[in-house]
Amino acid sequence: MKHLLSLLITIYIGAFAQETNSEWDYDEESYNQEVKASLNFINTERIDDLLIKKKRRSSDLVNVFRIQLYSGNRTESSETKNKFKMLYPNILVETSYEQPYFKTKANALRSRIDAQKTLKTYKKHFKNAFIFEEDIEIEKL
Repeated sequence: MKHLLSLLITIYIGAFAQETNSEWDYDEESYNQEVKASLNFINTERIDDLLIKKKRRSSDLVNVFRIQLYSGNRTESSETKNKFKMLYPNILVETSYEQPYFKTKANALRSRIDAQKTLKTYKKHFKNAFIFEEDIEIEKL
């Protein structure tokens, strides 16, 4: 009986504990006048979406699909780069060093389908070529 009475009192107090009105009156002592304040809610999800879009636009990196032609020592990487430049003179090719390998990478394509089509033509001359995803600076394009 004691538990039932305490449960009913808790439910009664909980039901009337919060008021749904978002306006309230309060007295501001410094002005000695009554000020009516209201509470405005802002949709934070929309603001978060806008911030994410802004962040994407201001980024200098672009996610692209590239084709790696070679990975190994420095001299063969340079030879692969020179061979590629002879075969495809107008296409981006670069050598980078990721310890302990030098990697020769070519092209920067926006879709995987385009990368697969391009890979077929490169495989004729570079048997070990494959596709990978990378973030590169916009200036390189």
